[in-house]
Amino acid sequence: MDEYLTDKEQVERLKKWWSDNYKSILAGVIIAAAIIFGWRWWQHRVEVRSMTASMMYNRMGEMLAANDFSPAVQIGHDLMKNYIDTPYATQAALALAQNDVSSNKPDDAAQMLVWVLKNSKDEGLKLLARLRLARVKLMVGDPQAALHELDGVQPGGFAALYAELRGDAYARLGDNGKARAAYQQALSLWTPEMQGKSMLQMKLQSLSPAPGAAKAPAPSDQPKAGKP
Repeated sequence: MDEYLTDKEQVERLKKWWSDNYKSILAGVIIAAAIIFGWRWWQHRVEVRSMTASMMYNRMGEMLAANDFSPAVQIGHDLMKNYIDTPYATQAALALAQNDVSSNKPDDAAQMLVWVLKNSKDEGLKLLARLRLARVKLMVGDPQAALHELDGVQPGGFAALYAELRGDAYARLGDNGKARAAYQQALSLWTPEMQGKSMLQMKLQSLSPAPGAAKAPAPSDQPKAGKP
């Protein structure tokens, strides 16, 4: 028992224990230090990349606002290629797609939006990209393709806008019944924070009346009040 060992014997035992175990102890210390260092290095790298991407994205936005398109596009493509692990790559692709639509380049816009669908990890941004892609397809005169983009998708917070776009596509196809149902669904989902409700109501009112809908009597058909 240790309490009966002399100081010299205890020192010798400690030396032997150290001799038998120092390699594994040092290895454990080195591994632990490497893990801590590696984790801190990775955190620092992520923070630096995110900050760099943020600055690039802000610069791109300034250039687009100033109609300085060529360098803005270059920055956007750089973000998409080299900073895909940051949210700014997706934001850049969405901004470039919007600029392409404004510049009447629907094919280029569609490519940007498809890139977002394939690469973004943000489900909300993917829903937004799908909505805009369907709008692009409707813009180029393919309402059936627009409907195809929206089919089978759970739109989440974009439900009202998805329904409105379905209404637009059906109206373009001449199916006023489905268009009316889609617009009515959109109105039921519209929230006070959303803009454009009056435009949606105008779209609904512009459709021809549903078959069998009661019509307001013409002035000549209205019963005349009797004389007192």
